[in-house]
Amino acid sequence: ATSKRLIIDVRANGGGAEPLAAQFAGCFVRRTVAYAKHRTRRHGRFSRRRTRWLKPNRRCPHYQGRVAVLIGPGTVSSCEAFALMMRQAAGCQLVGEHTAGASGNPKPFDLGNGVTVFVPSWKNLDGTCLEGRGVAPDIKVTGNPRAFATGDPVIAAALAFLRTGRA
Repeated sequence: ATSKRLIIDVRANGGGAEPLAAQFAGCFVRRTVAYAKHRTRRHGRFSRRRTRWLKPNRRCPHYQGRVAVLIGPGTVSSCEAFALMMRQAAGCQLVGEHTAGASGNPKPFDLGNGVTVFVPSWKNLDGTCLEGRGVAPDIKVTGNPRAFATGDPVIAAALAFLRTGRA
């Protein structure tokens, strides 16, 4: 029998293009699903809430097996959105530690005194900013450097989930 299990390791992914992430994540969903909501800040005010949608990618075969997406503090920006997208896929679990929490679409804000700060321009669906919080894993694995001396505890947890289907 063919095994339908997949590990996607994005623990050291600094982001890039959310539309490209959506193309890949779209191979794991059968129907359009909401993966996030945000409110954009402009001129000191937040807009109405907008839903971000993940559509199936009809140009690739639909993957139907279990998926473990490995995340951690090195998962940043658009890759954090990718983690949220993959959370919508049936049979998928996010494994590891919280992501970096650096994906609020920061925009420059001139303080008028020669200092420019970058401020998140959107909030998450629950009204909080992602900055400093990140995306929480479904299966938390806290890794300290000594734990990695003899193996990878995050991969071990992912394999246990893939084998049993339980977190």
